[in-house]
Amino acid sequence: MGTTALAGCGGNAGTSGGNETANSGGTTGTGSESMADSIVFYNAGSLKYDPGTEANIERFEEETGISVEVNEVPWENLKTSLTTIWRNQDQTVDAFNGPTWWLADFVASDWLEPLELSDSHMSNYNQHLQDLVTFEGKTYMAPEFGKWGTYLYDKVHFEKQGVSEPPQTWDEVVSKGKQLDAGNTSAFGFTWANKDVFTFKQFLYQAGGQLFNDSNEPAFVDAGMDVMDFLTELRTEGLIPGGISNMGEGGAGDTFIAGQLASVESWTPLAARTLDSDGWDTDRLGSAKPPAGPDSRATFQESDGIGVSAFSKRKSAAKKFARFMTTPASSKTNMKVEGNPAVIPSVYDEPEIQEQYPSWLLEDMKFNLEHAKSETYLAQPQVDDYLSEQITPAFLGDKDPKEALETAQSNIERLYTDIGLI
Repeated sequence: MGTTALAGCGGNAGTSGGNETANSGGTTGTGSESMADSIVFYNAGSLKYDPGTEANIERFEEETGISVEVNEVPWENLKTSLTTIWRNQDQTVDAFNGPTWWLADFVASDWLEPLELSDSHMSNYNQHLQDLVTFEGKTYMAPEFGKWGTYLYDKVHFEKQGVSEPPQTWDEVVSKGKQLDAGNTSAFGFTWANKDVFTFKQFLYQAGGQLFNDSNEPAFVDAGMDVMDFLTELRTEGLIPGGISNMGEGGAGDTFIAGQLASVESWTPLAARTLDSDGWDTDRLGSAKPPAGPDSRATFQESDGIGVSAFSKRKSAAKKFARFMTTPASSKTNMKVEGNPAVIPSVYDEPEIQEQYPSWLLEDMKFNLEHAKSETYLAQPQVDDYLSEQITPAFLGDKDPKEALETAQSNIERLYTDIGLI
């Protein structure tokens, strides 16, 4: 795959009716085999913790008569499992779900089958989501559900501390945070905190930056310094909990629900979980658009999608599964059952969804979907490792931020030079 594959294309190779046709994507399938009566699906983790996907699989089996054998692979092992299978051109897996940031490396290795999703199907998604899953005019993954930053706050705590409105900017996160920091309650936390690269990208986009420019050159130092200055001020002012870099989604969410965080920039499912918790209701939980950085209120887009193996012998059934699992009806089911924010904007206007969630929360969820940003880049594991090893010490005050960013950028530039991307 050439370097142009790093940039998602807005076009689509699918047919207008969604029928499967032969394609030329460098993969092994033609899409012309007869429809199989079963497929093997690799799910990221246990369906016990993924009830929305489980409900949609049941709907698929009932409506199509195609059975789905689910292999529940622990999240931390899934990419390794798939890579091992596909390096051996094994036919074990037909379809899988996983994050869109794996896509560039999988497509570059010719491991994925183009899905041939129709234009009408893809038009359900905002352009930025289409771009994330489309390469050189072909769509290789269908967005299933998403997670992106939403600003939640404890209205009761805000009132006690005399803060009437949530912060609108980074500067106000700091200034109002000094009022909100009281007793055992820290002013601010963020769910991405145990994923330092995600945290960095979230705020990098709000600062108007991105990891790579259009020539595949890493170019994040200048905007990255705005991020480091902001996070350093939060840390030195004591406005975030100690050890914030080790807090996972559960940790930050549990801390917020326990009343130990006045506000949190979080995965949106936390709102649904909070409202189901003791001591919380719509009078206490507040939601707002993320505080704006120097450039925007953009949030980091983390989407999981359905892909189909290039080595599958049941591609027609697997593609049918990918389409079914990513329709508006399936997106709505996922949001109703699990609380995952819908990746399709029209779902937020559905009466069942509006009955289940407060209108102000839906408004913010939809805003964040429309303003989410992300990047897909080759050698993602190595790039993220180079970033992580530098920015985590800088987050914690153990390394000079500019030195950390410059070192990370230099290491990534050398990596991309070595593999011929620049």
